[in-house]
Amino acid sequence: MSLVKWKLDLTGVGTRTVSRNLDSSLNPPGYSQTGITVQQTEQTGDSEQTQHLMKKRAWDMALQPIKSLPMNLFMMYMSGNTISIFPIMMIAMMAWRPVKALMSVNPAFKPLQNMGSLLLHKLVFVLGNMIAIAMALYKLHSMGLLPNHASDWLDFQLPPQRMQYSLVSDSFIS
Repeated sequence: MSLVKWKLDLTGVGTRTVSRNLDSSLNPPGYSQTGITVQQTEQTGDSEQTQHLMKKRAWDMALQPIKSLPMNLFMMYMSGNTISIFPIMMIAMMAWRPVKALMSVNPAFKPLQNMGSLLLHKLVFVLGNMIAIAMALYKLHSMGLLPNHASDWLDFQLPPQRMQYSLVSDSFIS
């Protein structure tokens, strides 16, 4: 069994020049001198992929309020029209979260500012939050918590009279 003899050459210790004209037979298997150009093309591909991911992230942020509307509708349905602490708290949170989101539109899109114009994304974001606020206001109106008659503001005004009453199976529906 013979061991391979290693040789250390210290003649070029102080030199910093490297010869670029190396014989290709000296390169290890799998080594390619064109690796630098491949890396540059991959960087441009990464840039395009990054831009695509940034646009996708911007649209995800813009559509987030619209995606939460079906759940809000379900919560409105399940809370009913009775006036108690839980429905009032649910409606208050349904109104407060979009208001808070509208006050922080620019900070919400701050990580994506270098992407370019985000005007359309911000517009969709604001529109979705405005729809959520409108739904909360409708629910407050249906519960009778919005002061929308003169009798709600003034003591000497009489409450409005109902125009019609319906009787269905011994219960009044107005």
